Amino acid sequence: MKLRGEIPDLGPRRILLIQLRRIGDVLLCTPAIRALHEKYPHAQIDFAAEEPGEEVLRGHPLIRNLWLTPKRGLMDTVSFVRKMRREQYDWVIDFLANPRSAQMTFFTRAGVRAGLARRGRAWAYNYLLEEEPEDADAYAVDLRLSMLRELGIASRSRKLEIYCDLQNEAAQERARETLRSASGVVVAIAAGNANNAKRYPADLTASVVDLLRAQGMNVVLTSGPGEGEFGEAILKQLKIPVVHMKDARVVDLTALYRNCALYVGPDSGPKHIAVACGIPTVTIFGPGRPSNWNDAENPNNVMLVAPCDKRPHCVEAECAKLGHIKLITPREVLAASLRALLR
Repeated sequence: MKLRGEIPDLGPRRILLIQLRRIGDVLLCTPAIRALHEKYPHAQIDFAAEEPGEEVLRGHPLIRNLWLTPKRGLMDTVSFVRKMRREQYDWVIDFLANPRSAQMTFFTRAGVRAGLARRGRAWAYNYLLEEEPEDADAYAVDLRLSMLRELGIASRSRKLEIYCDLQNEAAQERARETLRSASGVVVAIAAGNANNAKRYPADLTASVVDLLRAQGMNVVLTSGPGEGEFGEAILKQLKIPVVHMKDARVVDLTALYRNCALYVGPDSGPKHIAVACGIPTVTIFGPGRPSNWNDAENPNNVMLVAPCDKRPHCVEAECAKLGHIKLITPREVLAASLRALLR
């Protein structure tokens, strides 16, 4: 990562961070939030995110304003940008650098507008961060921290943080109720992913559940909004029923995972929530670059990667059609789970 330009010596009073898209994308920004606070402890730090990604930052002690960005509509976007502009931000750092986030950054009129130097977006920033070839394989946390490093901000930790459940008694009670019938070693299995190419098939997921149960473990199956039908398809193929937490939001999963011994599931937001909760994870990885979404320095994170001769340039639609993720067997998942638990 290289920076074009020199950041002014005067420290910022108001900082805005922008990261649109999904739950995991936002959660992977939390080490950067902490690094900024350590460098500028008296600065106001705000964050702009989309739904449901913003859920992971609710209750975060270092965020003053959590902006929920509009999904579409010119007038809603104009109104949103006007509200942000009134904050008179000194620094805006755009971690995503897509067309929407670039526009938001530009219209804040901040003195420092920093973002990735990508085609068609560089016009929005007056401090451009140029990616180098090795950045393509970087863990998403490290990419964000390297952006900050070029801006003169060091980091002492890469640990993910989540706080949304700590003051939410309803979520804590739902987790307790879910776990009442699951004592001992509890493994949380995420039912699926909105992306079919990243979803481990229902029959194979059911086999994983049965294998874990045969080893004396209790299993809780979770499914998020819109994933309930897939969760039910898994339940129908089980030898013995398990508890199913349906329509689980970020706060529900966080409260649950804090009381589990292991997460097993696809490359998705719940995996990163589990990492933030400090439990071991076994990720069943389909298309994409595995190194972008897994902390290789954390031995508690085990990743099973589907074989694909086109990686990292695999196309999700093609991977879904070819079913590469099916080549990861339930027994491989079981073996990885046992290794993770022994650690």
